[in-house]
Amino acid sequence: MKNLVITLSMLSLVSSVAIAETMRKRYTFSYDRATRRASEKKAEAFAKKKFLSDFLAEKFSREIVDNLAEEIDVALEPAEDYLTDFKIVGTPRLNDDETQITVTVEGDVALPKMVAALVINKVLSFGEKPIRVMLLPSSRFHSPRATKSVRALIFEELTQAGLQSVAFEGTTETYYSSLKGKIMPGSAEFTAIQKIVKQYNTDYLIYIDAEIDNRPASIGGYICDASFIYTIMRPNDNLILGEGQLPLTRGSGNTELIAFDKVVEQVSPELVKQAVGQLYRAIFSDSQVIYNTPQLRSTITVTVYDKRSEHIAKLIEALKGTGAEVRLGSGTPVASNIEVDTTMDTLAMYEYLNGLTLQVGAQKFKVPVVGYAENTVEVEFTDINAQPKRPRPAQPPPVSPRPRQPGQQPRPPQPPDPFGRNPAPVERASPLTQAQLRSRTTPLIVLKPIQHNR
Repeated sequence: MKNLVITLSMLSLVSSVAIAETMRKRYTFSYDRATRRASEKKAEAFAKKKFLSDFLAEKFSREIVDNLAEEIDVALEPAEDYLTDFKIVGTPRLNDDETQITVTVEGDVALPKMVAALVINKVLSFGEKPIRVMLLPSSRFHSPRATKSVRALIFEELTQAGLQSVAFEGTTETYYSSLKGKIMPGSAEFTAIQKIVKQYNTDYLIYIDAEIDNRPASIGGYICDASFIYTIMRPNDNLILGEGQLPLTRGSGNTELIAFDKVVEQVSPELVKQAVGQLYRAIFSDSQVIYNTPQLRSTITVTVYDKRSEHIAKLIEALKGTGAEVRLGSGTPVASNIEVDTTMDTLAMYEYLNGLTLQVGAQKFKVPVVGYAENTVEVEFTDINAQPKRPRPAQPPPVSPRPRQPGQQPRPPQPPDPFGRNPAPVERASPLTQAQLRSRTTPLIVLKPIQHNR
């Protein structure tokens, strides 16, 4: 991803607060007083890597930072490419025997650039169905060329991060004509935007409004002074997740549109950089825990000796609460079958159901296990203080062996014992190594469900 730089014809200083993640940290490293300058430089280099790692630990789950430390380190090398305004605050301090140096550092993290690098290097993913983002200019943003140039830059940024851009050209004139100013909750613009993004099934929106003063120049042509306000929203949720404004910028040209296009040409790199930075912060703060450990799943059939729909519904609800995918299968005249796609094996399901208590209306029930086979568990709804009518198993199911993973070699056969002692061990696949885990999956970001007025 290119490091975008902007040159403004007036008020060229643009605040970077909206596009970066400012932190201050203190670190201690080993120090060699025989090579003072080299030791200080080494400490600064270590501090940059540690600083970036600490930022990731705050944004991502600890599991990712620990398990994928090497991949992250490779993807974000060199660390200074993803740090802005990094500096040592104050004077580094040495301990009494000058064997350790403590530095206090402060800096910003270029989040869009970092996310893109992690996605490109297959360390991070937004999943098979990428998050959909729409750029929507206000009706005051009246230059088609300028609009498309901004969208092209945003498209490049989002594509590198694995997100999907959504076009707005099909928006009906009735909705679009309502977009005339800054977004405020409850405003006409807010209502129109909710209708537009619902039409396109958009996850996030970048709305850009422009305040424009376009007038004839005394020497011919036109002068345009414009400022831009962007707003980050998640549709159907009455929240504004981010907002920022770029300072007044001037452009000139032979026509009004050319003058405005010149302004957009100057500000669009910084506008995109700020808006996409806030978009990523909104996505991370609005997402479920990012995960990376794959879990083997199996389908277990739970046979319930009960046909009462309200009882079956309660059991299905409880099973879904474990993270399983549950569906009602074909039953028999005396039993109902529930298909459960779960990370639990038969033993884990056996233990879970034996310890489960359900309440239907004012009455409490247990669902003790009354039979099992491979990937099958039978239960019976029983009053809380009663015993099931069918006999319970004398012992729990055995621990299920983990299936062999692709590329894993079977254990060599053991010679039989002539005296019948020490029978050959049952082959079990060893647990997956971290390298195998990493090769099977890429961490995902999963958005939380839409919530209204939270």
